[in-house]
Amino acid sequence: MKKDLKRAKKLEDKLFNDILEYVKQNQNLKEDYQRLLTISGVGDKTAIALLTLFKTYQGTNRAQITALAGLDPVRRESGTSVKYKVKISKNGKGIYRKIFYLPTICATVHNQKIRVFYQRLLANHKTKKLAIIASMRKILLVAHAMYRDKTEYVTA
Repeated sequence: MKKDLKRAKKLEDKLFNDILEYVKQNQNLKEDYQRLLTISGVGDKTAIALLTLFKTYQGTNRAQITALAGLDPVRRESGTSVKYKVKISKNGKGIYRKIFYLPTICATVHNQKIRVFYQRLLANHKTKKLAIIASMRKILLVAHAMYRDKTEYVTA
């Protein structure tokens, strides 16, 4: 069992390094990749996942890219009297939610804009989980706008 896990980890590392090498050899991908890395909290794996999402679904708008990642809010109501909490749809690909979770927690500490956004949500009595998911969505939308407009991330 341990040998299988070790072999799978080596294969995963090799595939990741091959993808990273391919990205660095392609000039267009390299520029987009470097641009995404300027967001505090976004690392190599997150930047590659974002590039994959944006390249696969080119020409999508904010709502569509949010839905593809499964971070779009869904309001459930039954008539006028029964109202449920708003939850994320989870209809998109779960891998993106998994990949964005830890970088978002890192960004709530190290990224000034995301930290202010996160703390504002907490001050408005939102749960920590909701604030993290909203921050994930914000990072996704900022990265999408940077990719679409070919702009750099402005920290101030």
